[in-house]
Formats: sequence, C-alpha cells, structure tokens
Amino acid sequence: FEMRSISPDLPRSPPICGTFEMRSRLPLRARSAVHETYGAKGNAQLLNAYGFALVANFEPDRSSNDVRPLPLPAPRGDSLIYEPPANALLRIGPKRYSYPPLAAALDAFRAAAAAASSSVGASSRAGRRPGLSARLALEEEALRRLAAALDAELKGYSLSEESALAALGGRAPPLPPPPRGR
Repeated sequence: FEMRSISPDLPRSPPICGTFEMRSRLPLRARSAVHETYGAKGNAQLLNAYGFALVANFEPDRSSNDVRPLPLPAPRGDSLIYEPPANALLRIGPKRYSYPPLAAALDAFRAAAAAASSSVGASSRAGRRPGLSARLALEEEALRRLAAALDAELKGYSLSEESALAALGGRAPPLPPPPRGR
C-alpha cells in the first residue's frame, strides 16, 4: 500500500503500478495506523476488487455475504401460477437471510412441477382445485426437483464437518495433511 498522503514527511514520488494512495480528510498523527473498511462483500467481490478472499466470511450476525446462485426452472408457456426469477441467491445465515431465497426456489420448482403435471392442468382449466393426493404428489415432485438442482449445483463442493465447524466458528479450517513420501 502507498500511504504517502497521510504522512507529510514521506517523499512524494510518481505512483508505482499496482499501488494506491490513501488520503484522509481529517488530520492524522504521523505513523498512526490507518484501516480500510471493505464493507459487506462476498468472497467473489473481495477477490475481484482487492485480490484476497476470507476463509470465514461472516458478519457479526452470523450471516454470510457469499451467495450461491441456484438456477431456477423457466416457466413453461403462459404460467398464471408463478413467475420465478432466473436464480435464487442462496446464502448461509440467520433465517431472515437464508429462508426467502430458498422459499423462492421451492415456489419456482412447485410452478415447474405444476406446469408439467397433466392432472393439475386439467383441474385448473376446469376451474377445480386438484385433490389432496394430486397436491401432495406435486409437492413431492417439487421437493425432488429442488433437491436434484441443489445436488447438481453443489456437486464437487465438499467441506469436511471439521472445516465447516471451524469456518462457522470464525476460525481457519485445518490444513490438509502433507502428501506422503516427501
């Protein structure tokens, strides 16, 4: 970091490529620490803007700024039931953060299951509500499709229980053992 602007006794020089200059609107004591606040950003944003990512990127309320976009099924035809967004932005954290995107994903998969079901289509065209067994079958199909989409989206992503607990506790996960034979 180039911090020449906060200490007048440091010589001025042309900026060096890959550095930046931090300026203060308030007077600072010479050689005092200066802290930059990055704000609530996910690891992708931190990596792109600042060149680093955090192992445990959680806020004090235990929410995460990292989101995982889950592609949602596109509505088929003229769906009068529900018009889902293209993605549900899933994140770890308190219910107020994690439930709404998951509920939106479930609604999208319910709409997709309903659109694919001939019994629901026939009932709605006739102005009748599908029976309980048809509604339960649709709910089961929606949950099955959502689980399959989550599995497909997260396949290849593995985190040991020990690493997950460490990250949730704000600690760095344990390092893997060194390769044998070295």
